[in-house]
Amino acid sequence: MDPNSRRIPTRLLVVDDHESVRAGLRFLLSGETDFEIVGEACSVATALRAIEELAPDVVLLDFGLGAENGDRVLDALALRPDPPQVLMLSMEDERVVGQELARRGAAAYVMKQEPTAKILAALRHIRSDLLARRSGETGEPPQISPDAVPRLTKREQEILSLVKTGLPSKSIARLLNISDKTVDVHKHQLRRKLKLRTDLDLARHAALFVTDGPRAAPLGTGAEKRVLRSGGGGLRGGRR
Repeated sequence: MDPNSRRIPTRLLVVDDHESVRAGLRFLLSGETDFEIVGEACSVATALRAIEELAPDVVLLDFGLGAENGDRVLDALALRPDPPQVLMLSMEDERVVGQELARRGAAAYVMKQEPTAKILAALRHIRSDLLARRSGETGEPPQISPDAVPRLTKREQEILSLVKTGLPSKSIARLLNISDKTVDVHKHQLRRKLKLRTDLDLARHAALFVTDGPRAAPLGTGAEKRVLRSGGGGLRGGRR
């Protein structure tokens, strides 16, 4: 590896819809010479535009961006030939969202309630992987095995969609003309496949990830807020 490559700071884009969280991340990283914040964004649209304009190495991405979820950014990046790495930050429980976000392309996930040292540790791990990859010490980034993607049956997909609506098992059973016990069996299978522990976890997963339409992220319009440029405890901002 070229020794000079380790002296070049990793370029970061900070994406969060709360100015207080972005300020906290700026402060956290201000003394880190191996990282440089090259820009900020506050929505899915401004994030995608900033990625296009600024070409960051790593995106610190909040999962909850107002009325939108940051996983839409992951979906858009999955279509790019050489996307930046993504460190996802969120108030959501990792066991509910972590596996799905990793499957969609997130390099790491840190809960905002965790000590900020965990954010730095995750960033340094991502930076080490990037440097190793660029020096040829490792191959291409690991691909998600098809076996790692949960394969849901049509009935399981139907039940997951109904779980999102908040219906209890008895109501789901009546709608699908099946027994309560059959619904519970399908819920058990869903929890097993999605690696969730409780029905509450399953309901939260459905609320966050089950959609009725396409997930393509818009590039935004002039009405969007313009991208902002920028040279201890947990981070908290908003409900997600």
